[in-house]
Amino acid sequence: MFVHNKDLQFEVRVTEPDPRFATLLQEQFGGANGELKAAMQYFTQAFVLREKSPKMYDLMMDIATEELSHLEMVGSMITMLLDGLNDDLKVANERCDWMPAVADADGRDQIIHSVAANPLYFALTGGGPDVSNSAGVPWSGSYVNSNGDPSVDLRSNLAAESRARSSTNISSSSRMIRAYRTP
Repeated sequence: MFVHNKDLQFEVRVTEPDPRFATLLQEQFGGANGELKAAMQYFTQAFVLREKSPKMYDLMMDIATEELSHLEMVGSMITMLLDGLNDDLKVANERCDWMPAVADADGRDQIIHSVAANPLYFALTGGGPDVSNSAGVPWSGSYVNSNGDPSVDLRSNLAAESRARSSTNISSSSRMIRAYRTP
């Protein structure tokens, strides 16, 4: 049973639309080491423990629920980063630095290529997150590891949390570098 609290666990703030960073965050949302994978992995691992170890079952379900709250925060941030991109193009042009790129033929070709390579670049998801990674590859149940042995599953979870932390650091570093280069 779930109870949804309307307040996010932590406040999410974004200063301006940034579809490139939203695309990077897609990895945290629907990538192989993202929050959706983590939530599904803990849920899947928990069910085998319901009868064998009720306390472990409860722990795994609590962690899975926590991962869903992380998914909500990442999804909220992606939505904020895409804000206005599906509105009037004139407004979007004023709010986002990539719109001038479509002013000439080369820019249009680059945008068309970006859209073909990664639809999220142009916010084709309705302005919110997609159940895919940063390259637009759909999320897959094959990301989830569960074999029914709590010892093996916990080791797998520890490794998964380490991989997720690594990809978070890459996203954060990229954002900081870009912010530093922007005049």
